[in-house]
Order: sequence, then structure tokens, then C-alpha cells
Amino acid sequence: MTDMVDPWPLTGRIDELRLVSEALTEGGRQGIVIAGHAGVGKTRLARTAAELAAEEGWAVRRIAGTATGRAVSLGAFARWADVDDASPLALARKVFGDLAYADDAPPLLLVVDDAHLLDDLSALIVHHIALQGIAGVIATIRTGERAPDAVTALWKDGLLRRLELQPLSRDESDRLLLAALDGPVDKESSDRMWRLSRGNVLFLYHLVEHERQSGALDIVDGQWRSFATLSASPSLIELVDQQVGAVPDDVGEVVDLVAIAEPLDPGVLAALVDPDLIEAAEQRGLITSGPSGDAVYVGHPLYGEIRLSRCGPRRMRRLRGRLATVMATEGAEVDPLRLGLLWLESDLAPNIEILSRAAHIAGSRLDVGLAERFARAAVETSASPFTKLQLAYILFLQEKGGAAEAILDTLDFQDMAVPGVIDGVILRAGNLLWPLRDTLTSSAVIEDALRMGDEQRNQSLRTFRAVQHAMAAQPAQTVSTMARVNYDRLDSFSRLFGYSAETIALGDLGDVDRASHLAAEGYRVLDESPLDSFHGTGLAEFHAYAMLAAGYVAEAHAISERQYRKYADLPGLSQSMAVGAVGMTALGIGDLNAALRHFATAQAGFGEYGNISGLFYRFRILHTEAFARSGDMQAAVQSLDSTTQNRHPAYEYVEPNYLLASAWVAANRGHVPEACEIAFRAAEFARAHGQPAREVMCLQAAAQFGDPSGVDRLTDLAARVQGPRAPAAARYARALAADDAAALDAASVDFATMGDTLAAADAAAQAATAHRRAGLRGSALTSSARARSIAGACGNAVSPALAAARVPLPFTRREHEIAKLLSEGLTNRAIAEAMSVSVRTVEGHIYQASSKAGVSSRAELSALVKQFSELDTEPDPG
Repeated sequence: MTDMVDPWPLTGRIDELRLVSEALTEGGRQGIVIAGHAGVGKTRLARTAAELAAEEGWAVRRIAGTATGRAVSLGAFARWADVDDASPLALARKVFGDLAYADDAPPLLLVVDDAHLLDDLSALIVHHIALQGIAGVIATIRTGERAPDAVTALWKDGLLRRLELQPLSRDESDRLLLAALDGPVDKESSDRMWRLSRGNVLFLYHLVEHERQSGALDIVDGQWRSFATLSASPSLIELVDQQVGAVPDDVGEVVDLVAIAEPLDPGVLAALVDPDLIEAAEQRGLITSGPSGDAVYVGHPLYGEIRLSRCGPRRMRRLRGRLATVMATEGAEVDPLRLGLLWLESDLAPNIEILSRAAHIAGSRLDVGLAERFARAAVETSASPFTKLQLAYILFLQEKGGAAEAILDTLDFQDMAVPGVIDGVILRAGNLLWPLRDTLTSSAVIEDALRMGDEQRNQSLRTFRAVQHAMAAQPAQTVSTMARVNYDRLDSFSRLFGYSAETIALGDLGDVDRASHLAAEGYRVLDESPLDSFHGTGLAEFHAYAMLAAGYVAEAHAISERQYRKYADLPGLSQSMAVGAVGMTALGIGDLNAALRHFATAQAGFGEYGNISGLFYRFRILHTEAFARSGDMQAAVQSLDSTTQNRHPAYEYVEPNYLLASAWVAANRGHVPEACEIAFRAAEFARAHGQPAREVMCLQAAAQFGDPSGVDRLTDLAARVQGPRAPAAARYARALAADDAAALDAASVDFATMGDTLAAADAAAQAATAHRRAGLRGSALTSSARARSIAGACGNAVSPALAAARVPLPFTRREHEIAKLLSEGLTNRAIAEAMSVSVRTVEGHIYQASSKAGVSSRAELSALVKQFSELDTEPDPG
């Protein structure tokens, strides 16, 4: 019997190879996603394209998604992500750094096989690689299989081209048979092969291989002829089962071991089975090695699926135990999460060190569900203070406050000081403060501990006490408490807590320079330490709000945008917190459409998470204000009701913001006196709690509602609060109190220069009303047009001031038509010809329009009409 050419030649894919090559070199995109049903040859096409690319100078690296690896965060990149105690951001940076080449190195090509089986974090890294152009990407996915969102976005967002690989045509299938068998096939046999495979290369390959080995396919009179008796097309699984099932048991076990733990370190496999068996499995194509030889995979995913489906539970546990034992003792570089899962699901006795380490790393990667699994197993094995605190912390992260408290109740004060995990006293105080909403007991826990602790431990305890002060709207106490803390004696986690608390406090105190300095120190900690990225987005939010309150509006928006770009590709809360912060500053610059969009995205990202601990509460407040200022009062009222129901006692420092959101809802429902009363109540809260920067925001809002009685207090605050907002707000309130239209116009310009366009629109609208009261019709129309133009650019903002200033041009229809042509630069004669009237008639209408508008020249009339040209003016029909 003649041997088949091995491997089978690539047939009928010339055009597809050309498309892949073009996709790697065309501008704007650098790569392709090859999609298709199982067995159509996606992997083979990708491998051949990569080989051709390598010949042209590309440096090729390969990863693969696997069914078993999907349960492990960063499983596909495990051999590059060898940092144990790291956040998703730190791991991503490590992967990028290890993958990337120097500037003078060859271009990098990343081949991703079965990308639909990637875990979410690996998928996000692939997406980021494509987005940033770090490498060319060739990815394969199985059509009809659900893929991670980040993989789907590769082609939906236009980063990579998508190629839907079709089965071979009949002619192509026949040519492949001819080449693979190195000889002609009789028509009856080729018809049968086509009927059974329908162009699916994998179907065809296994069908031919099985029949050749069984003797059902042989050469007769110079032609290959099939003597098989199958009358119906078997499924692919049956064909693969026949192929894999025919191997000896010891070779099959090699496949089983690889399938359970792929990608598997070659050293681990060599320690488990005889090298001859590995070679036999590799020669049969049952297993394969990556291009660099540092990982072993199953030859095709279906091999592993079918083999493992035949394994009973006991055998699976035994095989996992063999793998885990070698991984833990042979010094192989393995992902601790993969090792932890294998150990957890094996027949081995629990290993506290392996389980605890896996729990810690899963928590660092924000995979809290998996972390709880490991932590509970560790506690069941050894209920020590260390394992209990670890489990309690993971439960706290999941807002399971009662369960966490029940564990902490079993520990005494000394038990809670365990190296390597968060201090149990701080954990308890945080659990009481956020999930359990018991602020008084939370404070008492820290105060009691400070009386009992040593000076070193008290450094971190005081830091958390400062966090409690900041949350409770006690900024002066926050700063004085942190003055007793030596940052150099804190760990990175506590230092970041301290910088965040002081940034909130100093921003509220109006000391934006020091707030920015400490925020910068916090960013440095984040860059240098493998911490959970969630804290980084919070720090940027606090910094951005401090800048916003001070009046550095554009700078605040830049801070939130920069932080969003940093966390945009990370899953879960990191991204949602960053999006919420961008929504906050979008509201601050008056981009209502963007603010509403970002808040909605952040809320969807949070889902139900954060309702218990109040994590989304401060964004919910701002979302309510954005609804009200955009005029969607039904949504605003519903959002305010929801915000009120979800008020969280820990977040007292944002009480002025909550009251202001309530005031904006009242104002735009027509209850202006109520809105003013609420705004002054908010200002009084801020004053009583030593939050002068927030007090400025409240008194400015009261002036926007039409009540300038806070002018004297704003004048005092202008001397205490850094930044341009307080002086601008004081000048604005003084102008409003004096009914000084020109000063109100100047205040509008001040706010626009500052970046607070919503306030600029209100000041211009109030100027229009003041001009009208003074009988200056032209100036009133000019200010009104400016106010409405600014409001329109903000997303059609609404306010009492804008409603009061809304007046159309007082022209007849004919006057409006002529004035419009005048604003477009036409001469009187050209207007007369266009309107089919006399020049004298045109001059008369221009005179009448100028008189009604309160202007004295053609240029002034033209400028006024231009201002109104984009607004919905309705001329007098008379």
C-alpha cells in the first residue's frame, strides 16, 4: 500500500493565502480573522500563511485557545505572564513587553488558533495588540461558536479583516485527494468521498486515513478504490473517534494528559510518560508542539474532546493528580491558576500553599468567583487566620458582607495581623463601611484598634481612618490624620489608600495644587506596584473632580480621558469606573450627550454589582443631573428616585452633589424656588463640613437658578479656594445681584473660557433678560442667541434661565427672508432680484428689521441674524 503524502498539501486556497498576505500589509489594518466551521482548514491556512510570512522576515509567535485553558485568566499567554502577584494591567504590560521586539527587530506576527476559546483577559490582550499595532495578527475562530466580545470586536470594529473560509469545492476536493494519495481515485470512490465529506478537509482526512489503515481503501489497477460499506455520512466526531480510538492505550494516555492541561510544558509531559510514547503520539498527529517548542497541544481540539468524554470521573481525577504533582515538584514554569485548578479537581490531598496562592492570584486578576473557590478549599483544608482572612477579603470584594463578617468574628485582634494579606481590622472596617453600611461601628473598630496596636501597625490603621474621614465629609480631619502617617512606612496598598483619601480631602478644601501633587504620587505607586487597577481609576476620578471644582475643566477632562485609555481594554470594574469618571468630566464641560452615553455604559458595566456597597452611587447622582440638564425629565425623575433609594451612608462627602442633582430636577420641572432652597441647603452642608470647593459649586448653581444671595459668601470663598471657578462665580453672582447685563455677558465669557459651557449658557441667558429689562432689544437678542447657541452645542441643554431668555427675532416673514439674505452677504440689488421686489422695498424692510432688533447698521443686523440662523426662530406671520 502506498504511503499518503504527509502532511496533506494545501489545496484550493491560493486566493485565500493572497487575502491573508494583503491583510498583513494593507494600511489601517494589519491582520485577519479566519472563520469557518470545524474542519474546513482554518488552522492549516493560518499555519501556511505564517510560514510564508516567516520567509518574508516576520517573527512568528503562536498561541491557542483551548477548552480547558478558557477557565484560567490569561491562560493563552501563561508562558509570558510569569508574574504571580499582579493586576490585569501589570500582567498585560508584562505580556506586551515580552512579546514586543526592539525597534530594529523584524515585524512581529501573532497567530491565534481557536480564538473563540480564549479566556476574556487573553482575548482583551489580543484585541489591544491589534488596536495598538504591536503585531500583525492571524486569528482563527469557529463559525457558530460564541467568542469573547474582544475577539468579536476585532472584525466588527474594523481592526482586522474577516475571511469566512468555505469548504472545498468538488474540483478542489478531487485535486486534494489526487495530491494526498499521490495517484488517481476511481470515480465511484471519489463520489463517495465527496458525499461523505462535502469539502470538509478534516472529514476527508480522517475518512481517508481510517479506510487506508483498515484496508478499505487500496490501489486496484493503478487507481485508488474504496471498498467501505458505509451507507450514511458519519459525523465528524465518529470519524475522529475512529482515528484516535485506534491508538494503543499508552499513546492515548499521552493525548489525555495533554488535553487536560494544554498548553502543557514539554518538561512536564516528559516527566510523566516515556519519550517514545510522546514521539508516537506526535507522529500520528495526535499532539503537536508550538513553533518555539515550549508548549504541547492536542493535534486537533476534537481529539481531546472525544478522549476526555470517554474518561470516567476517577480516571480524570487521577490524571489531574499526576499532572499537578509534576507541575508542583519539577520546577516547571506553570500558571498558578492552572496548577490550582488541577490540584483542586484531582485525587490529591489538598495543598494549602498551592490553593492559597491560586486564590490570591485569582483575586488580583479580578476573577473573584474562581478566587472564592480556591479560598474556600484552603479554609476547609486548614482554617488558619491566614486562610480565613483571605476568604473574608474575597467575600468582601463580592459584596458578601454578612458572610465576610461571620468569618472575621472568629478571629481576635492579633489573628487579624497576618503578613501577606490585608490587615483584618481594616478589612472588617471596610466591610462594615461599604457592604454592611454601618459607618459608626466601622469607625469604632479602627479607633479601638489604634488604642491596641503597635506604632507600625497604626500607620496603616490611621490611613484607613483617614479614608473614613474623607468619606464622611471631614476633609480637615483627613489631612490632620494623614499628617501623623509616614508614607514610607506603608505598603503600596495603604499608600494608595492614603493618596486617594487626601486627594478627595484637599480637593474639597480647595487646595488643588496639593491634591494634584498627591494624586501624582499615587499614579507613581500604581505604575510601580502590581496592584488591583480598580484603585487607579478611583484616584483619577478624585483628582479630576478636584480640578473640575477648582475650575480647571479641560485639565479635569484630560485626566479622566487618560485614565480611560489606560483601562479601556481591561474587563469588569476597572473599565466601568474609568467610563464613569469620563462621564463626570463630560458633564463638567457641558457635553451632555457624551455624559449620558458614558454613564449608561458604566451602569451597564456595573450591572447589579455596587448596589450594596454603593460603588456606583456617586455616578448615579451625576447621571441624574445629566438627565435633568438635558431636559429628559421623565428619566431624571426616575433616576432621582432610584438614587434616593440607593443612598449610601458611607458616601456622605458627595451629599452636596446629591442635593444639587435634586435641585436641577426641581428647577427643570418648573419648581425654581424649591431648586434655590435645595441649592442653599447643599451649600450649607458643604460649609458645615468644611468643603469650600463644593460650596462654591452649590452657590454657583443657586445663581444659575436666579438667586445671587450667596454673593458675599462667594467673595469670601474666592480668597480661600484655588482655581478660577470661585472668583468667576463671585463676579457672576455680583453681576446678577446688580442686574448688570454687560457684567453678565462678561461672566458668560469667563465661564466659557474656564470650560463650564453650561454655566456660560445660563449667564448669557440671564444677560439677555437683563438687557431686555433695560430696553436694549438688540443686545437682548444677541445675548439670547449666544445662550441658545451654547446650549445647543451642549446637547440642547435646558434651564430656567434659558427658558426665560427664549425670544425669537421680532420680524415678519418677509423681513426675516430679506435679513437672512443680507446675512449671507447679498447686496440690496441682489436681494431685490432674488425676491422679485424693488430695491426701495428691500431697503424699507431692512430699516424696519433693524429698528425692531434695536440695531443701527447693516453689519449689526447681519451679525444678529447669523447668530440666530442655527436656531429654531419663527418669524412673525403678520
